Amino acid sequence: MKKFLLLFTIIITGSIVTASEPKISADTHFSYNYEDAENNRFHITRAYFTFENKVSHTLSYRFQTDVGSGGATDYTIYLKNAKLDWKTGQGKFTFGLQGMNMFKVQEDNWGYRFIEKSAMDKKKYSSSADMGMGWSKGMGALTTSVLLTNGSGYKKAETDGYKKLSASLLYGEAKLKTGFNAGVSFSYEGKDYNMSDGSGSETGSTTVIAGFGALAQGPLKAGAEIAILTKTLESSETTNLVSAYGNYQLNKSLAGFGRFDMYSADNSTDNYAVIGVNYVPEKGLHIAPNVSISMPDGSDSVLTYRINFRFKI
Repeated sequence: MKKFLLLFTIIITGSIVTASEPKISADTHFSYNYEDAENNRFHITRAYFTFENKVSHTLSYRFQTDVGSGGATDYTIYLKNAKLDWKTGQGKFTFGLQGMNMFKVQEDNWGYRFIEKSAMDKKKYSSSADMGMGWSKGMGALTTSVLLTNGSGYKKAETDGYKKLSASLLYGEAKLKTGFNAGVSFSYEGKDYNMSDGSGSETGSTTVIAGFGALAQGPLKAGAEIAILTKTLESSETTNLVSAYGNYQLNKSLAGFGRFDMYSADNSTDNYAVIGVNYVPEKGLHIAPNVSISMPDGSDSVLTYRINFRFKI
């Protein structure tokens, strides 16, 4: 509690010192899930509180907390963003705890983070935020981004001397309204591991390569992505992920959506599908009844009926 009081004091002090008007926002995701009579619950999946401000036309900062649910009553608060953005003629430089560049565009293409994480996030191909420094630059329709981070994510402290290098290249708009976008992302991180025969430790690596694209035309928006994760430890392991999704705007306040993921690893599969509608009765409020099904190889499928809610101010 003392740490968050200190953080709050720093934020308020910063807003007084700077001349610009600070921006404060909140985004809460909660739902009701029903699998059967013994497995049903109301719970909060995410709650974000964000504070942003500008020091000047070229310098700005952002603080964001993230409350996640590990169960029906188990909530933990994390610091997800604590970053400084510096815009220069050579591009934008970002320092601190910041969002990663591996699947943010794909998440926006999917459009329903409050219902389900994007495919790469769901299968933990990368953390959504990490501590380090980054550079990004727009060049017409192209946007490139390079980050050097701890590799441990925003929920864990750094545990080794290796750093994660990640890069992305995007053509088109990140938040697609009309037309199309396409891009690639890549990450590499070294990793030590202990040999099973007790002969000592060796160095391996984890590599992710992904490609994605989306098209928005009239009431229809559709997209797809593919990702390959390769671990070269004592024995190499490769997993493959393909996700396709679509959204159709029925009227101003109602849209239908669907998504299908195919995941394969070590000759096994774990597929996932979700279909539903999203109703927006007022600005900032989303109500989305939907049905999801998880289809792991070798186990029974799990069908879940859900009503997801989002409230953003």
